[in-house]
Amino acid sequence: MSFIRFTIVLAALACCAAPSNVQAQTVLARVIDDANGQPIVGAQVYLLGADGEVARSALTDDLGRALFVGVFGDAWSLRAEMIGRAMTEIEAFGVDAGETVSHEILMASSAIVLEGIEVAASGRCEMLNRAEGLAVADVWNEARKALAAASITDQRGLYRYETVRYDRQIDAFTSSVISEERQSRDSYMRTPFESRPADELVRDGFVQQDAGDDVYYAPDATALLSDVFLNAHCFRLARERNEEGHLGLEFEPTEDRGVPDVRGVLWLDASTGELQWLEYRYTGLRRELRSPRAGGRVDFRRLPDGSWIVPEWWIRMPVIAMREDFEGNVNAQVVRFHETGGLVTDVREAGGRGLGAMAQTGGIEGVVRDSLGVPLRGVRVGVVGSNQEVYSNAEGRFGITSLPAGRYRVSFTDERLDIMGYRPEPIEQDVVRGEMSWLEYVTPSVGDVLFEACRDEDVTNGFTRLAGLVVDRAGDGVPLASVRLEFSGFRMPTGVIFQDNTWMETTTTNTGFFKFCGVPPDTRLMLDATLGDLAAEQQVLNLPDYETGRVVVLRLISGTDPGGVPYQ
Repeated sequence: MSFIRFTIVLAALACCAAPSNVQAQTVLARVIDDANGQPIVGAQVYLLGADGEVARSALTDDLGRALFVGVFGDAWSLRAEMIGRAMTEIEAFGVDAGETVSHEILMASSAIVLEGIEVAASGRCEMLNRAEGLAVADVWNEARKALAAASITDQRGLYRYETVRYDRQIDAFTSSVISEERQSRDSYMRTPFESRPADELVRDGFVQQDAGDDVYYAPDATALLSDVFLNAHCFRLARERNEEGHLGLEFEPTEDRGVPDVRGVLWLDASTGELQWLEYRYTGLRRELRSPRAGGRVDFRRLPDGSWIVPEWWIRMPVIAMREDFEGNVNAQVVRFHETGGLVTDVREAGGRGLGAMAQTGGIEGVVRDSLGVPLRGVRVGVVGSNQEVYSNAEGRFGITSLPAGRYRVSFTDERLDIMGYRPEPIEQDVVRGEMSWLEYVTPSVGDVLFEACRDEDVTNGFTRLAGLVVDRAGDGVPLASVRLEFSGFRMPTGVIFQDNTWMETTTTNTGFFKFCGVPPDTRLMLDATLGDLAAEQQVLNLPDYETGRVVVLRLISGTDPGGVPYQ
């Protein structure tokens, strides 16, 4: 079987653009609210050439200004637009050498009509009637504004991003996280994540071969706005809204072009018209790679200054292996998914001002108790496959934060039971974005653990179990120590009393643990341990018949240690 390495789709971009030379001739646009005269922050302003094509674009600042430098000639025009407002245009004007031309653009509020849109959409890409076509156009126009603002943000500015990048392996059958690696970064970047050029994606496919490896890509805002993408995909309204009541704008390839493509949904807030996120799936994959779970998601967020960024994204890629089915046939099968993604945890301007909380993560919190309901302190709680571990506090509480949404396997390690070889199976727990899920864990009693430890032993009914730990002066477990248990005058379950001395002997494990299964109850027991010249003080015990078992500690305190130093 050949190993398939999957390469990330959205790459971090860490480049800083050098400032250009400022030319004398300038166009200054100021966008204000026509109702109250206040500046509008975050409006998209486009400088159009004589052919009507966009020559420059910018987002207005906190004073409602957009500045275009190095502009010269005739037949320039301006267009301003923003989600929730009517588009406004300034007719053609000229800019002479050394001149600064200022224009005030009045923008009026425009009622969001998406809330009332309902549609009985077809299941295929086909020509829409006029009413449906207008509805699709309205929804696309609002989505386009957000995508355009995100594209302008990418092109124009430098923010300092704090990002977390993760790579995880997910079991295809249980959906639980098998392993996860994370990498944090804090630096100035033009944009934290970037896709490939749209013409390349449409031409060569959203999954491409590179030296025998499958490289998966996803569309970003610029790609979705491109003519080449729009010409290769058709749009329609989703038949139903999602659980949050968002309105969906679906897209899919217009034809099979013989390369892997994407189909997906742009979800918009129906009350504000703001784009929330894009979710997509891959189409046209090789047969063995096909899975409805192969795809990804790209979130969009409007910042207080009007910029739009991608605060979170992920891509899930299938991993195949050869498996034998119930008829004995060996076939390629998806056995797990490689999911890679990123979170923007903080965004700051060059001056250091924060722009608000970004991507929401989740977490797991809870409490650990013993079999009697008493909170347990010092139990190690971890996420399987990750280096994230915490210990329960005095109230038995624990919390693991900053987890991307997904299904995790949570492990609990109580060292008092771990030394007896008891390692419980991890518990699966789902993490939801922006929420802390609650998990309670009850450790078994010592008697139950000893019962499990002796499950494979031949234990006579009515007899009990004895286990313990042999430790050195520092309290560390001593491996390969000899432990001896002697007793006499014990009663068999049949009522027969044996007076002869009987003994049992065992050797400690690498943690210093030992166990005796089948110990007579209500009998005088003598327990000791030795290792070379070292010996533990003998303990005399009597286990009542109502005890399932008992755990004791033997400390080597006499003789000399392997280095020849006498024990005191």
